[in-house]
Amino acid sequence: MKRKLKKIGRLATVCTLTAFVLWNCKEDPNSTGLELLPGSDLKTVGLAVDSTSIEAYTEPDEILRTDEPNFNVFGTFNDPVFGKTTGHLATQVRLPGYPGFDETTQVDSLVLYLLYKEIYGDTTTLQSLKVYELVEDVFLDTTDATGTGDYAYYQDVDLKALASPTVIGELDFYPTFRMDSTETDTLIQELAIKLDQSLAERLVQADSLDMVDNDTFVNFFKGLYIESQDVGDGGGLLSLYTLAGGSNLTLHYTTVTDTLVTDSLSFAYRINTNSARISSFTHDYSTTVFADQLEEHPLTPDSLIYLQTMGGLRTRVDIPSLDSWKDSSNFIINKASIVFQADTVASDYHNYQVPSALVLRAVDGEKTEEDDGYLYLPSDFGVSSALYGGRFNSEDATYTFNITHHLQDIIDGDVTNDGFYLSTLFRNERARRVVLKGSTSHVGIRLEVTYTKLN
Repeated sequence: MKRKLKKIGRLATVCTLTAFVLWNCKEDPNSTGLELLPGSDLKTVGLAVDSTSIEAYTEPDEILRTDEPNFNVFGTFNDPVFGKTTGHLATQVRLPGYPGFDETTQVDSLVLYLLYKEIYGDTTTLQSLKVYELVEDVFLDTTDATGTGDYAYYQDVDLKALASPTVIGELDFYPTFRMDSTETDTLIQELAIKLDQSLAERLVQADSLDMVDNDTFVNFFKGLYIESQDVGDGGGLLSLYTLAGGSNLTLHYTTVTDTLVTDSLSFAYRINTNSARISSFTHDYSTTVFADQLEEHPLTPDSLIYLQTMGGLRTRVDIPSLDSWKDSSNFIINKASIVFQADTVASDYHNYQVPSALVLRAVDGEKTEEDDGYLYLPSDFGVSSALYGGRFNSEDATYTFNITHHLQDIIDGDVTNDGFYLSTLFRNERARRVVLKGSTSHVGIRLEVTYTKLN
């Protein structure tokens, strides 16, 4: 069993990236450094552009933490560029209160409702899912602001090994996509999966001692595993609303006595922030044009690089020319930026939404089993998230990062130039991917440094 259940001790990067979405600073990055210089010391202001020494390689992403996301990505998608991605889900359900079932309760049905409104892929492929009951405990992480917590799950967790082999529900469906009447937003859609009657009867007949509180209840009924079935072509990924978004397990019933039969009643077991919600993801790149790039030590950089969420792909970027500024003591760095150009044809971004933002992290030495902190955000992010950049510019299809302070840190010897890793934002809760021009492309990756040379 390949279950991964790990203690969490370091969430500094995660906490920092949470602030990544709050880009509202209006600082002008072009002014950086100029206010430090007396006017009489200025000699020339110049621009240095490097697009030839940069090397970039596509790599499998780090193993991704996948518990308690805002959305659980679910389904099977044969991407025409990125190969096959499959997402499964395990979740607890919780009591909103005491149900009050008694001997007059007569079960009609037990239905799992999963809500969504975003589809990544097509709506013309018939998809299938199966539902199983969990027989092993799953745990809600209780990470707090200090960065300490109890449990975490990762994309390669074997959720099926935590469940009974007996199928208790199945559904074949076509994903649905509809806009509202104003054509400005999509409507929430619903998957309704009828579950086995025996589970419904067991929930109704549960002893009151099994429902005294939710900790006791999730020990009695550990939850559900929802498994996406394979599709040979096409398909899509749904972003399921599992964070207090209306997805639930509803028991429909009537009460029957000698003199009265009530109208249909219902009791909804909630999926919410207090429920353990875990995704698992698998990726198959064997049919892709870039499969050879994913070798452990590729010989040469490629003309295209690939980024993908769900623990898919990231890019290693090495810029040796940054070290050349260390001996330039008579230069002041006004602005330094790295520009990545999206390949709009390969990305097909009109049909497949690209990430709204990317994350560029600097490398500090080599990763070890004991230390996962070998990546850090450049100091420009600490100065201002707006200065740092990284958002997609739809006008020229670029992602630009300002590393002015980071380059100054290299010059000052505060950090070493060990390269960068480029990855997507919202990696565990959105289906996104993008193809960028690589370092050997005629467009390439550009390092642009605006500097002032002193007298």
